[in-house]
Amino acid sequence: MLHLTGTVPDLTGLRAHVATRLAGLPCLTHLLTVDGPTARWSPARPDMTQHIRAQRVGGQPAALDTAVRAFLHEPWPDTAPAWRMVLLHGHVPDGFALLYLTQHTVQDGANVVTVLEALFGPPLLPGQSSLLARGLTPTARPPLRQVLRSTATLLRHMRRHHLWQSPAHPPTDQRHTVWTQAPTAWLRAAARAGGASTNDVFLTALADAIAEWAGTAWPGAAGVAIPVMVPVSLRTPEEVGVPGNRLFLTRIDLPGGTMPPGERLERTRVVTAALKSSDHKAVLRAALTRLPRSLFQRLVALSTAPGRLTVCASYLVVRHRLHYGDAAVHRIDPIICCPPGVPMAVAVMSYEDVASACFRIDKALPHAETLPARWHQALADLRATTPPATDVGPARTEPATAADATSLVRTLVTSLVQRSTTAAARRK
Repeated sequence: MLHLTGTVPDLTGLRAHVATRLAGLPCLTHLLTVDGPTARWSPARPDMTQHIRAQRVGGQPAALDTAVRAFLHEPWPDTAPAWRMVLLHGHVPDGFALLYLTQHTVQDGANVVTVLEALFGPPLLPGQSSLLARGLTPTARPPLRQVLRSTATLLRHMRRHHLWQSPAHPPTDQRHTVWTQAPTAWLRAAARAGGASTNDVFLTALADAIAEWAGTAWPGAAGVAIPVMVPVSLRTPEEVGVPGNRLFLTRIDLPGGTMPPGERLERTRVVTAALKSSDHKAVLRAALTRLPRSLFQRLVALSTAPGRLTVCASYLVVRHRLHYGDAAVHRIDPIICCPPGVPMAVAVMSYEDVASACFRIDKALPHAETLPARWHQALADLRATTPPATDVGPARTEPATAADATSLVRTLVTSLVQRSTTAAARRK
């Protein structure tokens, strides 16, 4: 949801503006169709009168959030590309909002940012989009040693944790939806002080919030490492605007329990290091694009089995200034899906001076609606963090013992190694 300061625009002009940019955004002009076991992207010209509409909302403080929550429950048509835009106005005297919604099978987070920048940003070359996998190519061949190292990491994180399974609080399909904002300066200051990234700071504050909340509300998550699923973007400049997902949802174990903010940030920085490696990303991309379909489906089924589902956390950055006409975007609020069985999903959108977070939380978790405020306070504590000691190791994790996980990952290693070896032989 883009918040803009300026005059409410004409709906006809907004539709025409979007229509002129469709050629460079195939994710807006294709429909996912399924024929038996086969799925394909089919061209489908969107009808701007159906995809883009306007709604006046009341001036009460909660009116805008109420309207957005209602739109989240609208079904997607089967015969049109799965996206829509709503011009929302009336909630402020000097501005308006543009709500952009899509279905996750059609667009991942990197593509959502690409769409926003293409529609409301300056002209960009494909490689200038904010969220691309740097140093990665569609044909990247990971070294065999990296295949083994990355696969060992996957195996270690395949263990069942059962952290969110409680007979007293079974999962539901009801969600708290809460937004909160913090200055991006807080994240940048903490990142500079700790030699970390702003994504590390976001995850550190999230781990701190969960650990503090668990101490009184969820004993099973108190004092232990906190498993979190994070999306690793694998989208290259050649795939800007292409429909579908180009990400690998991988697990890391964040430091839990009670500890100083600087120590938690250092431990988080250590466990996220692999996610920043181009060679590791090349392995994940090979798994995503070159594994046999049946093997990849087994990998997905295993990682989403009960006892392995956990918190999802996504961090997005929009690096280019956005506007529509003379109206400037001053904040972007993300909206994230929280699939069945997932206890909580959190997305942060960092844009200019504001880092806005969306929390979607299963209402089965007691007092979990306090987590956004706890995260905000953890960021405030981190902004004054001094550089921590450098000899702190990562949070400990238990080795995987499940036979199904071991068998699957061994097969995955064999498949990737064989494909990399074959490719090397062809090059020779």
